[in-house]
Amino acid sequence: MTLPVPGAAAPAHAQSCRTQVSGEELPDSAGPYPLIDLLGLRHAWDLSTGDGVTVAVVDSGVDARHPDLAGAVTGGSRFEVTRDAEEFTRTTPAADEDCEGHGTGIAGLVAARRAEGDRMTGVAPAARVHPIRSVDGVDRATHNTVAAMIDDAVGAGVEVLNLSLAVVEDHAPIREAVARAVAADIVVVAAAGNEGNSGPSGGRVYPAAYPDVLAVGAVDAAGRPLDASNRGPWVDLAAYGGPLPLVAPGGSGYRTDSGTSFAAAQVSGAAALVRARYPDLTAAETAERLVASAAPVGGTRNDRTGAGIVDPFGALTHLTHAGADGPQEAEAGIAVQPLPARPPLLTRTETLAVASGGALLLTLLLGLIAAPAVRR
Repeated sequence: MTLPVPGAAAPAHAQSCRTQVSGEELPDSAGPYPLIDLLGLRHAWDLSTGDGVTVAVVDSGVDARHPDLAGAVTGGSRFEVTRDAEEFTRTTPAADEDCEGHGTGIAGLVAARRAEGDRMTGVAPAARVHPIRSVDGVDRATHNTVAAMIDDAVGAGVEVLNLSLAVVEDHAPIREAVARAVAADIVVVAAAGNEGNSGPSGGRVYPAAYPDVLAVGAVDAAGRPLDASNRGPWVDLAAYGGPLPLVAPGGSGYRTDSGTSFAAAQVSGAAALVRARYPDLTAAETAERLVASAAPVGGTRNDRTGAGIVDPFGALTHLTHAGADGPQEAEAGIAVQPLPARPPLLTRTETLAVASGGALLLTLLLGLIAAPAVRR
């Protein structure tokens, strides 16, 4: 389904950044990317790499020149706020447009191709990223502009939408745009925010707190919830919030950052893995599978990490438990069947005949054994 996006204009040329974030090379001692072991990605990649799935990233843009993102980035869209009734213009971004580096880092966590020695990789290294760039920064975009960027993802036909952004109030344009994305069968993933529940809303942020959105909190490498990660019953699950090495803009290099934004990107990557392996699952069923297979923190659901830490391999292999009506299975999973009832090998008459013959044979053997003793 394609939705018209207001304010569409001709393709734009890259504008110079007031401040350009850049990166450095990874140290020679850097081993495999930490998320590979933390998320058990090698096991997951045996089943799915996200091939054929596109993830929209509404953010600061994506620098597609980075070698780790080669072939991973589609054309995308570019939104710039204007001082007129339209509020914004929509154009096509240049391949290198990302001043802040936030969007490039998110894109790398979702779909960076596996680098030599696995020193860098995304959760879904064969997925594609559709960048939707806010020139002025997502935090400074108007509510109608954010809504239009979400609608742009719907119009692009993506399967997963990553919203590593947080607004402390419920605004109708954003809420309605998220509802349209959900209705379009898109898995919508949003960051829980990094205010530590100190904001005016008591930590509840949007779009994460909307129904049918996967709200993602953050934990450290040891699985402990980050203090800055917002909490509440609306948090669905968690992922690793860093600090993590991230793909940086500028055509090469890496930088380090942390927060729920990057945890959300991992869940978006896991959703891409599931949607690639099980294309017949709906967005809601994909989200349910991710939540049901998460590894609980502290052994139970809680307001900091929801159902637990996302488990890509678990989501790809998850089966539901048996219910009151007997064994159940997750859609597209392996059927669990009851053991067949085995008929007896012999009928009652045959069993009696075998028993009688056995008794006669035993008597004969005892007689043969006893005969020598009698002669002595």
